Amino acid sequence: MNKIKKSIVFLIIFTLLIGFCNISKAENIADDIMLDRQNLTKDSVEDINDSLEDILSNHGLPTEELDKTDSVTRTDGNFFKASDESFTLNTDVNGDIFIVCSGKFTLDSYVTGSAFICADEVEITSNADISSSMFCVSKNITIYGGINLNAYCVSEKFSLEEDSHIYKNLYLTSENISLNGLIENHAFVSGNDIKIQENCNIQGDLNYSSPKEIEIPEFSVKGNARYSSNAINITPRTTANKILDFITSTISYIIFVILVFLVLNKLNSNLPDNINDFKSNLGKYTLFGLLVLFVLPILDLVLLFIPFLTRFAFAVLLLYILLLILASAITVITLSKICANKYKESIKTKDSIRTILFIVILSVIYKLFKLIPILGFLVTLAVVILGIGISVKILFNKKELNQ
Repeated sequence: MNKIKKSIVFLIIFTLLIGFCNISKAENIADDIMLDRQNLTKDSVEDINDSLEDILSNHGLPTEELDKTDSVTRTDGNFFKASDESFTLNTDVNGDIFIVCSGKFTLDSYVTGSAFICADEVEITSNADISSSMFCVSKNITIYGGINLNAYCVSEKFSLEEDSHIYKNLYLTSENISLNGLIENHAFVSGNDIKIQENCNIQGDLNYSSPKEIEIPEFSVKGNARYSSNAINITPRTTANKILDFITSTISYIIFVILVFLVLNKLNSNLPDNINDFKSNLGKYTLFGLLVLFVLPILDLVLLFIPFLTRFAFAVLLLYILLLILASAITVITLSKICANKYKESIKTKDSIRTILFIVILSVIYKLFKLIPILGFLVTLAVVILGIGISVKILFNKKELNQ
């Protein structure tokens, strides 16, 4: 189950990274054309520009999948691969690569586009070169090769080895970070254990966040080193704090229910106040509540896909949200009115004051029930269903009276 959850999280993040592709390329295309490639030939620069033009023209749409035989040494078009085993890409790709791998992915070739990688472990070898940006989510990322634009990485362990290079910026979140290569612009890193090695060369600024400041070797950062703390100080909640939170929450809820009661009283809502009437209609309240709570969202979703009913669908959605907000208050008010009517001979005061008294009592009981695991959830669900059912029944009754 943990592997399934982990895969789902990886795929979600991977999808988001794909969405950032065009934004990253659009921001860097002008810089890329003017950038001085110290270690690249003229033909390589032309390949990069051609790749960027292809990306802008086809918006990242698949063009041709790489042949799975080892006889192919180069492909024109984007490359897609999903594998439940370790995988090595050792053929050049004239386009973007999209990799999802539950094992180790090794890049050992030249990629003229961007790399989108989601794998358990990722290695960019010294033979590998990514002419655009890399977007990577992995447990362990090790880079020996080159990335000619930006690197966006999320991992548990990240290592930028000696002789590796990132020609633009590094954006990184990782538990353990080791930087020992060349970053020609800025580095933005966040982690618990960050090490800047002796051979690390950051031409721009180092912006890092960690629980404490780190030692930075002399001359390893040419720009400014900026530190911010990401330490999380969690103060244990004492029993007194928990009691205070409960009292505050209960008082707020009581005030909310009383305000709803006063508004409904002004509107002559005709909430049931007789125990016999309530019992006789309990089945209808439950049925209406269940239908509205579980069926209405499905119908509303269908309406959203019908163009001329879109506004109506949003109106229904707002009504549904309002019913959910008011449901528990409606139930508490109804039960309070029934209790106030039953004990009117014992408590001789105005009906509204007597009802408010029972609102306070029942609200406290309801909030106490919510503290009990499982039972609290079941009580809350029953209260919400009942409140929605009562509200719908009252609306139908008013419509019948008007007719």
